[in-house]
Amino acid sequence: MNVKTEYYKVIKSYQSPYPDPIIFKKNDKVKVGRKSEDDPDWQNWIWCEGDQNRKAWVPEQYITIDGVNGTFNRDYNAMELNASIGETLTVFEKINGFGMAEKSNGKRGWVPLKNIEKVENH
Repeated sequence: MNVKTEYYKVIKSYQSPYPDPIIFKKNDKVKVGRKSEDDPDWQNWIWCEGDQNRKAWVPEQYITIDGVNGTFNRDYNAMELNASIGETLTVFEKINGFGMAEKSNGKRGWVPLKNIEKVENH
C-alpha cells in the first residue's frame, strides 16, 4: 500500500461497471467467496458478501479470513472512478492493480493502474 500522493494522467478511459458501490466499515463481517481471476493485473481481490445484500470485490489485505468468514481490518469504499483520457488524477493509495484517485472536482474512487500513467512534473 502506498500513501504518498502522486499525480497520474489517464491514458485509457475507464467506466465503472458498478454504479452503486458499497461501503464496509472496520470490523464488518462478510462471507468470503472466490478470488478474482479475470485479469492478471488484478491479483488478491476477493468477492465478499455482507449483510443487507452488500457485495463487492475487496482487496484481500483488507480482511482477516477465517474459513468462509471474513472481518474487515479497515474501512473500505468500493467506489470506482469514471475517468477520461487526458484527465489528471491525484492518487493516494495503490493496491492490487488499482489506485484510489481523486479528480480536480474532488470526486474519488478506484481506477485501474493500467489505465493511468505517472506524471513526474505536476
